[in-house]
Amino acid sequence: MLRHQRNENLKKRVARGKGRLNLTSIRAVVFGAGRRGNAHSAAVADLESRGQVIGIADLDESRARTVAGSVAPHAKVSTDALSLLNEVEPDLVYITTPPAAHLEQTLAALERGAHVVLEKPIVLNVHEADIIGEAADKAGKIVHVCHQLRYLPGVHELIEILKGQRVALSHIWLYRMAPDIPGNWNRNWGGGHVVEWGIHYLDLCRYLMGTDATEVHARYADVVLQGQPNWDNWDAYAMNLQWANGAIGGYASTYALKPGIQNNGGLRIIAEEGMAEFDWMGCRWITPDGTQEWTSEQGSAERDLSSAMFDAIEQNDPSLIRQSYADAVRTHRLVMGANESAETGTIISLR
Repeated sequence: MLRHQRNENLKKRVARGKGRLNLTSIRAVVFGAGRRGNAHSAAVADLESRGQVIGIADLDESRARTVAGSVAPHAKVSTDALSLLNEVEPDLVYITTPPAAHLEQTLAALERGAHVVLEKPIVLNVHEADIIGEAADKAGKIVHVCHQLRYLPGVHELIEILKGQRVALSHIWLYRMAPDIPGNWNRNWGGGHVVEWGIHYLDLCRYLMGTDATEVHARYADVVLQGQPNWDNWDAYAMNLQWANGAIGGYASTYALKPGIQNNGGLRIIAEEGMAEFDWMGCRWITPDGTQEWTSEQGSAERDLSSAMFDAIEQNDPSLIRQSYADAVRTHRLVMGANESAETGTIISLR
């Protein structure tokens, strides 16, 4: 119901906007017209008075035209992302392409004077993530990594609730079938499940508890999906974390759930006064006295992230977004450390 209503509202706004371009709004370009490119394009369409998508690039031109036709009627479509940058000179670039393209495209956007919203993972190693940070500092531009769960309703309230409380445990889990994005069948394309999915809740743990992981010990396996055509990934992931605030963390996820069984996943944080609980549509604070609940409509986190990014650009104030690039790199180091631990069989220190 929420998705249907949001799509209908977008159609009405697009229809009203055809034939006119707001030249005073933030000019955005989207690289990649898959699921995430469509989500960010729709988020900008929700903010039509403040920004507009003026270009969409994808190697598949038909995909780019589909996104433009649904939510970005003024967008120029191209199969060459870097040429599009030169042609339309955007203020902001959303990079939603596969991770292997992130370094080149982010550096190109920064060199041409654009700010960047960069889908996670930043890249698939720490060295290139540091290169992006140095380039952003040199250019004086914002790179906002898309850890959009920080923008869910209730997150700031829960930060205040947890502040000062002792926390014992964080627990993250997801049981799902094999990836629906073909690239994620290859660990060298997407990084594996911790990097492409678990990163969201690991980042949210850091944000809510105001702490960092100091060490990680991970074990991955490939059992159920092993041998399937085009499969080159782990299908089971387990991890133990030590948080600097004294809490310990547990993580378990899998791609091996048999199709037809409902996916199940979320995050729980056990504190001395209650339990914080999260899923993709909202969060709760549960105590013996009752439950406080905050719900989120689909797409609201992306819209609120874009709104904060627009504020930061317009007011030249990076503090208006909920995560600096340097802080996002700390989450990136955590998931890269988990992969290193699984591959080497050792505990990885993150201090």
